[in-house]
Amino acid sequence: MSVSVTMDVQYEDGEPRLHEGDNEQTPRQAAASIFSRRLSDLIGESVVATEDGATRGLTLYSLAQHLELAYPDVPVSQSGLYRLVHGEAIPRLDLIIALARVFDVPPEYFVTEEKKD
Repeated sequence: MSVSVTMDVQYEDGEPRLHEGDNEQTPRQAAASIFSRRLSDLIGESVVATEDGATRGLTLYSLAQHLELAYPDVPVSQSGLYRLVHGEAIPRLDLIIALARVFDVPPEYFVTEEKKD
């Protein structure tokens, strides 16, 4: 018995392109986009208490500092977080797990798209 499967996949620069409407992305670009959107949402919703009791929005600098203290074996910098937030980089698994713990969300939150009804 022989089974033949054909797919309509277009390749550009050796990368397969995903077609979603008019938006073409490689799987790597799609993953970076989902992660960046999810991380940006969490950062935007977060507030930090200052020493004088006031609150302010979470910054990439303060997030990088917190990660460095809480998870010293997970290397991350403010510029690395900037690249992740802007979809210019793909996070390592250890960083996804550390961020999930910091924001109290499951790791899957960063890598799955919300289902649209």
